[in-house]
Order: sequence, then C-alpha cells, then structure tokens
Amino acid sequence: MPIGTITDFNVYGQLGVIESDDGGLVLFNLQGIPPAMRWRFGAGARVQFVEIDGPLAPRAVTLTPIEDSAADPDAAETNSPRLTSRFDLRGDE
Repeated sequence: MPIGTITDFNVYGQLGVIESDDGGLVLFNLQGIPPAMRWRFGAGARVQFVEIDGPLAPRAVTLTPIEDSAADPDAAETNSPRLTSRFDLRGDE
C-alpha cells in the first residue's frame, strides 16, 4: 500500500489531500469515520492508503494512520513507523 502525508484538510467538509511518497496527489473524505477518530487525520499526519481512480482525481478508499515511532518509546527500538487502525472510506455510494 502507498504511504503519504496529509497536506491539506478541511475540518468542516471532512475532505483532504494526501501527497504520496511518490509525489502524486490523492483525495480523501472522512465522513464515514467516527467523529472521535477524525483527529488522527489532520494536516501533517502520515498515512497508508488504498488508492482507486475517482471521477476527478485518484481517491483513497482505505486510510490507516501511521504513528511516528519517535513518539512511542516501545516502537522506537524497531525504528520503523507503526500502523494503527485501518478505516474504510468507501461509504454507501
């Protein structure tokens, strides 16, 4: 799965943009995510995602936040990002 950084996020519309590590831009929508979990997806957050072709641009349909291992002393020994809960963003379209 690709990895990237959330570069833009609109809190009111729950819409955002991920810049993937390969330089591409991918849109996402958090309306299907429980409100208590949305704080994990602000600008600057690192995420792993599944990308599909959307009508205007590529779109992330599954989004997984990656926690920085430097902030977690237990994960720091591995010196690698730690994946947390995976969220499916497909909704009922």
